[in-house]
Parts: sequence; structure tokens; C-alpha cells
Amino acid sequence: HRHPPVVRGLFRPAGIPGKNVSCGRCYLVRMGYSRHQAAAEMHKVAGGNEGLYWKILSLEAGKGFKLSNANWGNTNLGFGEITSFDSNGIAVTESGGNMSIAETGIYTIVLDLRNNEKKLSVVPVKVFGMGDTYGGWDKDKASNLFTVNLDTRTVVSPPTTTSGNLRMYVSHPWIPDWWQAEFNVYNTTIEYRNDGGDQAAVAVTAGQVATLHFDDNTGSIK
Repeated sequence: HRHPPVVRGLFRPAGIPGKNVSCGRCYLVRMGYSRHQAAAEMHKVAGGNEGLYWKILSLEAGKGFKLSNANWGNTNLGFGEITSFDSNGIAVTESGGNMSIAETGIYTIVLDLRNNEKKLSVVPVKVFGMGDTYGGWDKDKASNLFTVNLDTRTVVSPPTTTSGNLRMYVSHPWIPDWWQAEFNVYNTTIEYRNDGGDQAAVAVTAGQVATLHFDDNTGSIK
């Protein structure tokens, strides 16, 4: 089998296309960043969605990226190893065997390895607040959408409307329900639910704002 080329030696060649793979600990590896950095580890989706992963990260226009487990093993996906791209997402193009996008931004990347496929979606990030501190339990409520500040590479919540426990999640069409992709800030660290149970409660008061920096998994609530 002929392996796809790599970008200036940054990425090792990908595995044999078509092999049934399991990601294990899967990372979004980006040109210009440390390989397999902890902050770029993708997150599992709760609720029995084994094989579905997501991550919020900054992507730079024209700079290659790929998806790989920590040991460059069976899950080592460049452009040619993806079986289909999300037609409703942004365009992903080939760059020396890796993947590339045309516009710098903060994106949600979702990888679906179920059914012996390797599907990828890249969309502009959409994070929402949920629950009593945001006026109810309606999913994807417009007034609860966080804003994106590309200059500071942060995603910032609207102020909480009342005191209670803060809950936040990323919204994506491939993720069935909000609680399956939630996270919270503990001290200054963003921690993710992954495929576990409810996270420890984070109490806030009315008017507080969460600021999230997904590139290093840090945040604040003030």
C-alpha cells in the first residue's frame, strides 16, 4: 500500500486505509504545536456513543492537521483516511496528506468511527449554557449562546441569570443530546464529562461569566 505524503516531516505516515480502528486516546495534531499535547486530546461522548469523539480547538488557515492516537497506531488519520466529510461543515482540503481549512477560527471537530467508517466534521464552535442559571432547560437557546473572541482565542458565556449550578455544553448535530458533551471549570481547569456520569456541581451567583480557553483547557468564572 502506498502511504500518503507528510508535511515537512511533521507527521508520520498514516495507517493502511480501510482498517477498522478504535481511537483510544485520540489527539488532534496540529502543525506548529507539540505533538499529542494533552490539551488537544479529544473527548468521548456520553450516553453509550462509543466511537464518537469531539474537541474544540483553534485551527490556523492553511496549516495541516490530522487525528492520531498517542503512539501513531491504527488511528492515524490524514485527509486520505477519512471516508467522508460533513457536507454541512466547513470545507476540509488536502495538504500534503494532512487536512487543512481556509479560515482561522475556533472550531468543533467531531470524529465518528462507528460502523467501520471514519467520518469527520469541522464546524464553527457553538457552546451554550444550560439549566436554572440560564433560565431553563431548552437546548440551543439563542440567548444562552457563548460568544467567540478570536483575538484572545476565548469562548465567553452570557452572564448567568440567577444563582445555581453552572452547566455548559458544546452543540453539534452529530451529538444527540446536550448532556453527552458537557464540561465545567474547576479552579482554572476545564474538565470534561467524556463518557462518565454527572460532573461535580459548580455553584455560581447571578451575573457571573465563564471565559473558556480551549487551546490549553483553562477557564475562569467571575
